[in-house]
Amino acid sequence: MRQLQAGLPGKIDIPELIMEIRRRIAQQEGQPLIEKAMFAVVNNRRLFHSILRTASVTQAPFARDGFIRHLPMFLSKLTDFRSLPAIADVPFRDRIKKIDQPKSQEKVAFYSGCLIDFAYPGMGEALVKIFNKAGIEVVFPEAQTCCGAPARYSGAYEVAAQNAADNIKALTEADASYVVSACPTCTAALKYEFIKTFESLGREELISEANELSAKTMDFSSLVKKLVDEGRLAFKNARQLTKLTYHDSCHLKRTLNVFEEPRELLKKAGYEIVEMFESDICCGMGGSYSLKLPEISSPILERKLKNIRETGASVVAMDCPGCVMQIRGGFDKEGTPLSVQHTVELLAEMLEQGCRSMPECRCVPS
Repeated sequence: MRQLQAGLPGKIDIPELIMEIRRRIAQQEGQPLIEKAMFAVVNNRRLFHSILRTASVTQAPFARDGFIRHLPMFLSKLTDFRSLPAIADVPFRDRIKKIDQPKSQEKVAFYSGCLIDFAYPGMGEALVKIFNKAGIEVVFPEAQTCCGAPARYSGAYEVAAQNAADNIKALTEADASYVVSACPTCTAALKYEFIKTFESLGREELISEANELSAKTMDFSSLVKKLVDEGRLAFKNARQLTKLTYHDSCHLKRTLNVFEEPRELLKKAGYEIVEMFESDICCGMGGSYSLKLPEISSPILERKLKNIRETGASVVAMDCPGCVMQIRGGFDKEGTPLSVQHTVELLAEMLEQGCRSMPECRCVPS
C-alpha cells in the first residue's frame, strides 16, 4: 500500500510472468500441431540444415538480388509489408572452413544463430575478420543448434531445455576464452535464459553448466569495445564522415543493457551518428511473431522506417540480424535506397590494415 501511495512500481517482472503463463498453458493444453512440427524440425539439427540447404536451391524462382519479394498462395502475406532475405547459397558454417585464420591460443567460440548462419553469412565473415585482426582465432562449434528462444517464448520449455543442453555441450567443448554472438536474442538466451529454463523445470544438474557458459558469453559490440580499449584493434581515420543513425535492438538494450558500446565503436570508425526519434522502440520483428502477426508487425515497422528516414542519414546500423531482416526488408519493399547494416559489417570495413597483436598472422583480406 505504501508503494502505491508513493507512486512506486510494484517491481513485478511482467515479461517473466507472461512466460510462466505460456508455460502452464503449453503444459495443460499442449502445443499446436504446427508448432510441434516446427520445433521437431528445428531440434533435429541435421534435418533442419538439410532443409535449409535444399531451400537455397528451390527458392530460385522467387529470389532476386538477395531478397524474396513475393511468395505464392497462403504464404503471400509473409511478404506483403517487407521483403524476406534469400537463403544463402553457402551457409556460414561452410564458409568459415575456407578462411585462413591465425593459429592462436586465444580463441573465441562464435554462436551464429540461424539468421547469420543461413541468411547473412557475410556478417559472420566480417566478425571473423575483426577478431583475426586482434590476433584471436574464431572457432565455430558445428553441433550448435537453435538457441531455444522460439520454443521458450511459446511456452515449450522442455524443447528449450533440450536446445540449451545441446548448445552448452557444443560451446563448452570448444574450450574458448569467450563465447560471442552477434545476435542479441541468442546472447540473452546463452547468458540468462538457459539458466531460467533449467530453474523453471527443476533441472538442477544443468544450472551450474549454464552458469559457466553465461560467464563466458559476451555480445559482439561489448567484446570488440574491450579489445579497442586494450589497444588491440583500431580503425582507419575517415576523411569524410558518413551520416549514420542507430537502431537499438530490444534484447541488446533492455536485456543486455548495451547501447553505448556500438555507438562508441561506430564513432571511432568514422561515422557521424544522428540519433533518430524512438531509437530504442521495437522495429516490429519480435522473432517469429512478425510471421504470426503481420497485422501488428507492419504498422510498428512503418513507424520505425519513418523515424529512420527523417534523420536524413544514408545508413542505419543495428546489432541484430533479426532487425536487419525486418528493416532492410521494409525499405526494399517500399523502394527506399537506404543502407541497412549490422554493426559488424560497418566496423569490418573500417579496420586498420594489418594485425596489431600478431603482425605475422594471415587474416581475412581487407
